[in-house]
Amino acid sequence: MSIQISIPSLVIFLINICTLAFYYSFYRFHFYRFTEGFLQYTALAFSLFSAGFAIAIQALFLYWMPNVGVFWNSFLLSSFVEEFAKLLGIYLFFSKNQDEFTVTDGIFYGLVLGGGFGLVENILYFINTGLWSQVLRSITALPIHMMNGGLVGAFTMMFLFHKNPVFKWGNLITGFFVCVFIHGLYNLSLFQEIDLLVILPICILTLFFMLELTIAKSRILVPGQILKLMDMSMEEYEILSRHNRHEGWIQNVQKHISTSGIRLFQYPNLRHTILTIFFLIPGILSIYLLYESPDWISRKFPDLVIQDYFALFVMYPIVLSFMFFFAGILNPYFFRDRMLAVPLFSSVDMHVGDKEENSAIFHITANMFYLPTSQNFPKDTEVTFDLWIGLTCFSGLRGKILWSRENEEGNCGVMCQLNSIPYLFLLQWNLLRFKQNLKNLFLRKVQV
Repeated sequence: MSIQISIPSLVIFLINICTLAFYYSFYRFHFYRFTEGFLQYTALAFSLFSAGFAIAIQALFLYWMPNVGVFWNSFLLSSFVEEFAKLLGIYLFFSKNQDEFTVTDGIFYGLVLGGGFGLVENILYFINTGLWSQVLRSITALPIHMMNGGLVGAFTMMFLFHKNPVFKWGNLITGFFVCVFIHGLYNLSLFQEIDLLVILPICILTLFFMLELTIAKSRILVPGQILKLMDMSMEEYEILSRHNRHEGWIQNVQKHISTSGIRLFQYPNLRHTILTIFFLIPGILSIYLLYESPDWISRKFPDLVIQDYFALFVMYPIVLSFMFFFAGILNPYFFRDRMLAVPLFSSVDMHVGDKEENSAIFHITANMFYLPTSQNFPKDTEVTFDLWIGLTCFSGLRGKILWSRENEEGNCGVMCQLNSIPYLFLLQWNLLRFKQNLKNLFLRKVQV
């Protein structure tokens, strides 16, 4: 008995392969040029595991709760289950040898796993809804799976590197549900066929810019092996880096060194500019053809509805041109070295027994901060803090010293952790920080 494959099915399969190759090449040469073939094949194998796990869970849900509703199918049955399956696959991929990898590794191999997952899903879930509608689904669902995989890969690596439960679970759960929401919103637009031309570019571009920001920030983070050598968790490294950034600003002001040349955006390179123009021109020509010769489109492609034409030949090429133009435009060194005109700080009184240390913090995350001190203190020393914002004092906050160190210049400092998160302090801190940043944006440049 021979197996016959229809021409439309073969076309859809080839389109999926080409889409996967296109986005893989895009990110492969965008930020991750040195790869290991074995790890890529392993990531693809884990994508098969994740796809099988998702299908099994979805089958169970369909057996016990069939025809629940479009919102259930969009956000829970499809989006939540599939993103959780990818999260599980990525976690298993990295958990054994996590210290050998970086957050950047998590992004790239998450992209590979997500791409393999999307390819399997598009092949298995082929629905005979018309060739053009299926083409549109193939070229949009697969990059959404890939970019979500990259983001979930980054959140998973941060989860593995963090020690504090607030940071571990807070980042993972927040990032995961953002991916679930965007994926579910995309599913909803397909299932109900409403606002597709609005929701589709919003979903793709939102994920793209989130991934670009994550890639830029990941380049200034160190791998797990370095964190172990420093005897430091990722949250401690990030807090200490933020503190050093503020201290660097003070030193630069004292030495009359300006950091204004470190900009948030870089100029796009020549290759990306050419590709931007390459994809932008077909989109513009398709708009011209739609308005000048709509009858010709109907005659040549009788099965192509106007919405699918606009999405395929106008919106999608323009979205790709935006992606190429803004790919790599964020400057990672801005997040490490650049400071606004006037940083915000809080005065701190640290009480250790009958001794008192007066200092200041430049940055606090949840219940952790770094504090310059006049001397070193033993690990796990119980302390009491008075945190000041202007004339407002939050007194009697209990905590402990996680570690104390002396840097190369002989300055001491301690990493502190409060017993509970000071929500009222954080609320006022972030409000004043937001106001200060707005002021900084409009401060005139002065010669120092």
